[in-house]
Amino acid sequence: MRIGKLLCRAVCVGMGGIWLFACKPGVPSGVIPPDDLEEILYDYHLAQAMAENGARDSMDFRRYSYVRAVFDKHGVTEAEFDTAMVWYSSHATYLHEIYQRLRERYSGGVATLGAATGTGDVFANLDAQGDTANIWQGHTFVVLKPVFAENRMTFSLKADTTFQVGDVLLWRFDSRQIAHGRASETYAGFYVQYDNDSTAGVVRRVYSSNRVQLRLEGDTVHAIREIGGFVYCKPADDKEEPRFQILQDFMLIRIHQQLDSVQADTAKVVPAVADSLSTDSAQDVTPASNRRLSPTELRDSRPVERSINVVKEKPYRVIRGQTRGARTSRDRR
Repeated sequence: MRIGKLLCRAVCVGMGGIWLFACKPGVPSGVIPPDDLEEILYDYHLAQAMAENGARDSMDFRRYSYVRAVFDKHGVTEAEFDTAMVWYSSHATYLHEIYQRLRERYSGGVATLGAATGTGDVFANLDAQGDTANIWQGHTFVVLKPVFAENRMTFSLKADTTFQVGDVLLWRFDSRQIAHGRASETYAGFYVQYDNDSTAGVVRRVYSSNRVQLRLEGDTVHAIREIGGFVYCKPADDKEEPRFQILQDFMLIRIHQQLDSVQADTAKVVPAVADSLSTDSAQDVTPASNRRLSPTELRDSRPVERSINVVKEKPYRVIRGQTRGARTSRDRR
């Protein structure tokens, strides 16, 4: 009896596992598989980078020609690729994994050519601690579409006690765009609000394949109250061609400045100016020969007094070509 119950339980567990496996979401049969899409996207973004190296007026035509060559190479149509991207953009987990592998492949290819890679990035391994820290708390992978309600991402962060006066802030991320011909018009903005309600910000155009970095120098007087930013993709007129802005590897880097040295230098300058002023005001106006200076020489040797005398002169206003207060020839008669 006990053996029968164990067999029944084992069968139920097995059937439950089969049912869970069958219900696990997967890529539909009519959509390009992830491995194949990775190969297509690898060549796709290389083609876009090649198209951007040239005259701006013909970039859209070159992009379309190079992208069509990629489709022909992999034996897919533009419609099949667009259908796949629409599905993957709604299932960002798959797309995120693909772009993680693409980043590693691009870094490896650049290293093979002898160029610098991400391993030389001084910010690559930052955490949230230390004088230079990565304090990003949002998503690290975002897909934007040039349609309403899906064409922007925003973030805001309240400053805490770890922030200091004079902090330098750097917001950065990698951008890649899916656009066969005309690219989407995308902008990124970054701002800082201080405790006196003043705000500093910067806005920059985001192109198809590059690293975006927005930097704000810290105010050495006022403390930071809030940090925020956005990426906005302008809605496209042509809605038939799917366009996507792929944003990944977000970092918000806070750098503590050493203000002690700046304040010390400022403190040195102030006494130096004071000493120079006191020296000028107390200078010995009697030369080594003990010759007594004339009133004109004494006045010329003290330029500060001369400038004060100029300021003390009573200003006059010209009325009808004459000076008010001045005597005319008729009055003198």
